[in-house]
Amino acid sequence: MAETATPSPQVVLELRGIQKHFGAVEALAGVDLIVPSGQVTALVGDNGAGKSVLVKSIGGIHEPDAGQILWEGQQIRIRSPREAAALGIEVVYQDLALSDNLDVVQNMFLGRERLRNRLLDEDNMERAAGKTLADLRVTTVRSVRQAVASLSGGQRQSVAVAKAVMWNSKLVILDEPTAALGVAQTLQVLQLVRRLADQGLAVIMISHNLNDVFEVADRIAVLRLGRMVGAGPVAEFDPQRVVELMTTGRSDRQGEASNGLPSKTVYSHTKEEIDGNSAEPAAPKLEAETAPATGKDGLPPLLTVDNGKLGPYLAAWWVRILAGQSGVLPVVLGVILIAIVFQSQNSQFLSAGNLVNLLVQGSVFMLIGMGAVFVLLLGEIDLSLGYVAGIGATVATLLVQPQVGWPWWAAILAALAATSALGALQGTLITRLRLPSFVVTLAGLLGFQGLMIQLLGSGGTVPITDDVINNLANGTLSREGGWILTTAAVLIYAIVVLMRDRQRRRSGLVTPPFGLAVLKIVAAAVAGAAVVLISNVNRGVPAYPFSGMPWVIPIVFAVLVAWSVLLERTRFGRYIYAIGGNAEAARRAGVNLARIRTLAFTLAGLTAGIGGIIYASRLRSISTSFDGGTIVLYVVATAVIGGTSLFGGRGHPIHAVLGGVVIAAIVNGMALLGLPAAVQLMATAVVLLAAITVDVVVRRRGETSR
Repeated sequence: MAETATPSPQVVLELRGIQKHFGAVEALAGVDLIVPSGQVTALVGDNGAGKSVLVKSIGGIHEPDAGQILWEGQQIRIRSPREAAALGIEVVYQDLALSDNLDVVQNMFLGRERLRNRLLDEDNMERAAGKTLADLRVTTVRSVRQAVASLSGGQRQSVAVAKAVMWNSKLVILDEPTAALGVAQTLQVLQLVRRLADQGLAVIMISHNLNDVFEVADRIAVLRLGRMVGAGPVAEFDPQRVVELMTTGRSDRQGEASNGLPSKTVYSHTKEEIDGNSAEPAAPKLEAETAPATGKDGLPPLLTVDNGKLGPYLAAWWVRILAGQSGVLPVVLGVILIAIVFQSQNSQFLSAGNLVNLLVQGSVFMLIGMGAVFVLLLGEIDLSLGYVAGIGATVATLLVQPQVGWPWWAAILAALAATSALGALQGTLITRLRLPSFVVTLAGLLGFQGLMIQLLGSGGTVPITDDVINNLANGTLSREGGWILTTAAVLIYAIVVLMRDRQRRRSGLVTPPFGLAVLKIVAAAVAGAAVVLISNVNRGVPAYPFSGMPWVIPIVFAVLVAWSVLLERTRFGRYIYAIGGNAEAARRAGVNLARIRTLAFTLAGLTAGIGGIIYASRLRSISTSFDGGTIVLYVVATAVIGGTSLFGGRGHPIHAVLGGVVIAAIVNGMALLGLPAAVQLMATAVVLLAAITVDVVVRRRGETSR
């Protein structure tokens, strides 16, 4: 019977005479390389041999000065990482380019998010990420919703590789995939590398570890001082020969072929030689992982529905708290402690009138703080937000003056447009000119203070003559109106939570216990009812009864919901978090860093404008004595105390709201006790230092736990 011929591997990538110079330095000097599909090509060489430059030339970061790149037989030019990705070339660099603050799904789809009705389609992305990991038999990752910061080195490498291969990739380049890994993690990654080739992908693996090279490679290519000094099947090499080629550029040593045939000394194979070699010995297969590729119900293990009880889920939550992942719990406990202390000293602290007054006082800090969150998420700072808010208040006040005569809505829109423009200006200076945000916004603090004084003139205080603007902070809803608005908000929230739970269960995705969804709805209903009941208590005197929910509470809630959706459900929000977690990873994923950063500063200015208008509404005027410097310090304290990190990548608008409650409670409580302003400032400073200390400790714990 005639022997069946083994089909020759298809050459995916061929390099011919690739040259690259950096000034007088010749990084690549006429490099030839052939990369077949379904095989692992190990690229080895000493430091400075040109491996990284060659890989970056393939990946689109550098464009060669001379030579040809053939992709599937066609000559091409690769001028950017996006062009490389469009061809099917993915590079996993040694630093992995992962954002630690994002979870596995968010990292795998960074820059390529899937949308549904213009919002992130999280379920679709989660299922696709889980399927990719399951196909690659990555079974050590506990959950695709696990933060990358909590993964081990081997798990992180697996996620980076999975991210690279899920986009119909044809060539995957791995830069030192086993560097700094332990024995078990190295084996895990090598199994994954071998599996990629077995699935038909072309793989280039850069490695200094020759044991790893001979474990998984089908071919070896040796670079020395920018020249290819050896390339061919792994059978034609042994470790000693590779070392000689790396150090001297030549070797008379013959490799010990695994098929027992003598090998030939070859320094550069042509495409024809590759295609004619139909019997290349394959690299030894590593022992496959024994973990099952599917979980219950036939689904991948990372996607199985969790129909467990609420008790175990709460136990796992407690474990996360002990590990430092406490979320907003510390600030909630802090609010309770502050309330107990002040109530014990003054029985009026928890009275309905004082609690409503406390919320109105804190609303300015909450609103401007939500704007500061956008900037803090990037790891930046904006010291000008206090006076940006002042500019917004000034513009709105001046435009509704009788001699100008603008309607209230037009004045508010103009004020918000002005503050947005100021934020965009500062964002442009920071991102385009690469100036430090501290310096730019400090200059903004001084400049906007002068602009505000210039606009107001020497008159001192300018009263607001428009009733609608005055009522933003001082007006109240009717008792029935408060109940109707709160009931509608709770019902909408309940529908969203229940539909989300149902959708995930139908899709077969991991879903928290149903009891948790019920608890969330009950908590929202209780909180809403408490606010309405407190607001509806008569806060006036017998001659002048006064009750009802202040307008400013729904305003703060509306901004909170809008910014929460923006940060959690849109590409812009995803990119904000990614840049704060790892700006380089975001850049490599194709995120326009300058545009996102500028837009973040713009939104910070817009939100500060809302806070400034509320401030002026509460006082029914705006004055040159407006202290924007103190306000911005309180605002930063508000966001950080609530849980937003000063280091970027971690935060939420709700943190500014909770922090605003803390600040307002301290100021209000100490005023009730008759303590001087100096003591209030010192107490706030102590709370801020405590919040920053918690932030630093949690960050360090996360870094040392890997």
